[in-house]
Amino acid sequence: MKTEFYIGFVIFALLLFLPLTVIASGKLARGVVPGELYVYGVGGTYPAAPRWLYRSTDYGQTVYFQNETGVGLFGEGVVEGEVYKYAGGEIYYSNDYGINFALKSIVGTDLDAIASGYAPGEVYTSIYDITKYSTDYGETFIDKGTCPGWVASMSVGHSAGEIYCGCHSGDIYHSTDYGETYELIIDMSGGYTIYNLTKGNEPGELYILANYMTLFYSQNYGDTLCQQYSFDDDFQTGLAGGFISGEVYVLEDCYDMFGKEDLYIHRSLDYGQTFTASHVYSNHMDVLLPEAIDNLTCAPSDSSILLDWWPVNQDIWGQPETISHYVVYRSTEPYFVPTSGDSIGFCTDSSYSDINSRWATPAYYYVVKAVDDSGNKSKASNRTGRFNRELTNCD
Repeated sequence: MKTEFYIGFVIFALLLFLPLTVIASGKLARGVVPGELYVYGVGGTYPAAPRWLYRSTDYGQTVYFQNETGVGLFGEGVVEGEVYKYAGGEIYYSNDYGINFALKSIVGTDLDAIASGYAPGEVYTSIYDITKYSTDYGETFIDKGTCPGWVASMSVGHSAGEIYCGCHSGDIYHSTDYGETYELIIDMSGGYTIYNLTKGNEPGELYILANYMTLFYSQNYGDTLCQQYSFDDDFQTGLAGGFISGEVYVLEDCYDMFGKEDLYIHRSLDYGQTFTASHVYSNHMDVLLPEAIDNLTCAPSDSSILLDWWPVNQDIWGQPETISHYVVYRSTEPYFVPTSGDSIGFCTDSSYSDINSRWATPAYYYVVKAVDDSGNKSKASNRTGRFNRELTNCD
């Protein structure tokens, strides 16, 4: 019994102190303009940090919070500012860089892959082996064809109707007719599981991430396949093609048994043969939103409307926060979702006067957001406005 105790204690100690890690679920997608990347991952290196959507405009050197969202899968759009997400059986679309999303359709089942198309409004999804296709930003889908394998990842190609599908089995298929028919172009079965694939910058180029750690590259639609790089661990969960020839990005997302999670963006300019890494939280530590304003009020002041609220001094986790300014939004719709087009100004104090607006017809409604000194913007405040030509507060 004593021997068993000592053996059990040693095993427990090893488990406790070895840097045991498990794979996290970070995602990566390229934007439309050079240097633009979308990242889905943790909001910090502390335990139980939430997973949010971020955007980088400097090739992954820094990331900025876009949306407090749970993302199962997501893909870039075709026009600048577009991004898609899938979560909880629903597909959403954003045209403001992922800050706000609109529900497009309820799939009601788990998707295995999602990819934007070649033209605006085109979206491909896969449920097991069935390819579905939309031309209205994901509102409606039609069944196209069946890929001869369980699809793990999809990527649009460089021409209309062209799409690649990577399967869990290690096979990669190519379609040039919107997913109606598929041709096997790469067979990696027996040794590799395809986790992610993406087109390169030139037609026929394809990057493949297998077994979470090994990067392959083909420049001729799979006729030849080269192993480019093998990472030291199997925590590479995201892959995105670049904006120039030879450029490719890999996202590393993992956490240890104590709950500490890290996020790295690896960038290559030589087709994945060498990489430089950016530690996201070393370069941009503050990714938490300021606390939202919940006591916005309005009152008449001569011909104007005076907005007033309590200053924000902490983030959503209750930590001290430095506010740079407040953005004021206005609309004639009482329950509007504020966008940049609704902004009428900003202020550094906790009050704002909307000049000559008291008797406007139709009436105005307002929300305010706080912006911290790192550029993180809070959720919208409560709403206030004017009814029946007299001012009252409305939540």
